[in-house]
Amino acid sequence: MGAETILLQAHHRPTWGPLVLKGAYASNCDSATDTSRWPARLEGGLSWDGTTFASESDYMVMLNEADVLEVKAALHHFNSNTGLYGNEVTPATFPLPTLAPRLQRAGDDLHNGRGFVGVRGLSPCEFTPEDNVLIFLGISSYIGGKQGRQDEHGSMLMHLRNAQKSRTPQAERPIRYSDRASTFHTDTFCDILALQTRNNAHIGGQNLLASSWTVYNKLMEKNPAMVDLLAQPIWPFDSRGNFFPCSTRPLLYYCDGRVIMNFAREPLLGLNGVARAPNLPTLTQDQREALDAVEEIAKENQIVLQAECGDLLFINNHAVLHSREAFYDPPQNPNPRYLVRMWLKNEDLAWKLPQPLQHGNSRIYDDNELGERWNIMDVPRIEFKLSERLTS
Repeated sequence: MGAETILLQAHHRPTWGPLVLKGAYASNCDSATDTSRWPARLEGGLSWDGTTFASESDYMVMLNEADVLEVKAALHHFNSNTGLYGNEVTPATFPLPTLAPRLQRAGDDLHNGRGFVGVRGLSPCEFTPEDNVLIFLGISSYIGGKQGRQDEHGSMLMHLRNAQKSRTPQAERPIRYSDRASTFHTDTFCDILALQTRNNAHIGGQNLLASSWTVYNKLMEKNPAMVDLLAQPIWPFDSRGNFFPCSTRPLLYYCDGRVIMNFAREPLLGLNGVARAPNLPTLTQDQREALDAVEEIAKENQIVLQAECGDLLFINNHAVLHSREAFYDPPQNPNPRYLVRMWLKNEDLAWKLPQPLQHGNSRIYDDNELGERWNIMDVPRIEFKLSERLTS
């Protein structure tokens, strides 16, 4: 079975039409690897650790009863406008006059502050799957209104849950379809990682975040030579399928006054029992130690997000590493852990990207041969492609 590609059938209201994304935010940027010119320390809202936040209210937009009623009114407004497709959700078609300023401030903080924000107060059990996606899109439109494709099938949504009907061993699945813990990473080349929690696991499964700027600062304090190694264009990313090509590039960049980390272990280290793509070297011992150092520092400075059902989470993918705990759901649990993911972009606030990241970012957000597929319904997964195991 291929990636999730289901569309609404003809007997449903035609909410989801063909989507064409126009224009990309891509700017040439100095990607020089002379780290001697990089800052000795990064200051600002992104330099946080596990002790920075006193409570969830420091990074969570809490919706009160009036806010929830406003969201429901916006949903009704959108659904009452016949002829609109779901991919046409915008602040104009999903009006949130009172909540909008808070969401826009959250979008600014995502790009110019701490690098992540949550929205809490909605109950997904009150809505249909279609309306849950519309609400996700509606709130997201104030934070990052451009959606990107997430696989070679052009899927605009990714349904993250343990594939309980699959006989594939957990260790041979993509993390997103398993109950395994993940290591710290970023999601390929997207700008904003957005998650909607539909259900939590019975045990575990919490999201973990760590600031890339804090990782950078700790490395500069203890081992600046490792920063230089991460910044060199010597890191071979394995990839398969038609989404992203294999490439060799840096993991760390200094661009437009900001440090950017583009980081994942499995495409670099390879998978057990799977040969590397032709002409891709294996990592040196120094490179492996650098990956381990990033993971260790991220764990030491992580925050654990205690998600509630209905939470929305938005992460600046260029500035914040994320991970996930292992989790357990009983086999007969009618509501196992289930998240829906989007890759978003705020075209006004998006960070400038160095050239090695621009192609992948454009592949996600710009028009290309992959097309787009609004797979709003979850489809049970049985088998998994190698390309899925090597990408987020």
